[in-house]
Amino acid sequence: MSSSSGNIIQLMMPISYISLITIGIILLFATIGSKSIDGLNGTIAGYSLILAGILLLVSLLFLDISMKTNSIMTYIYSLGPFLIILGIISYTIYLIVTYKNRIVGGNVAPGYVSFSNISIILILVQLFIFYTGTKQKDFAINYRLNKVYSMMLYFIGILNIVTIITLNIILKYYSTDG
Repeated sequence: MSSSSGNIIQLMMPISYISLITIGIILLFATIGSKSIDGLNGTIAGYSLILAGILLLVSLLFLDISMKTNSIMTYIYSLGPFLIILGIISYTIYLIVTYKNRIVGGNVAPGYVSFSNISIILILVQLFIFYTGTKQKDFAINYRLNKVYSMMLYFIGILNIVTIITLNIILKYYSTDG
């Protein structure tokens, strides 16, 4: 591969993952709180696009980090928060698909919408913190998130894990008759 094609790939990768994440966020906003089958499909598509964008980003970061260093701390600070986000989004998609009929039928407790919205807000906050962290000099030089940004992402990720576990409990144990 020539150096010019390598430069094109380096330029296109950020555009690709940012575009996927942005379109996913737009879909989430368009379908927020929807309990129709089309709304849930839109929500799943939104989460899937965000997931694909983050996977693309993680692969870019992993490749760059592995070429520059073998420090486990670099992997933890740079990739760990994104692995948490990937797990949260994957589990959210799993919950929506698993309980799709119950959600569409309106047989979920009112807390479902509240905790679902809280989770979406926390994911958006995580993405915003990441975006802010990528504008720092350290990230531009070696694709390493600042420790402060990384720890904020971990903290919000843990809050979101608690939110998703609560969402799971609501969907699994607190069904209504419509």
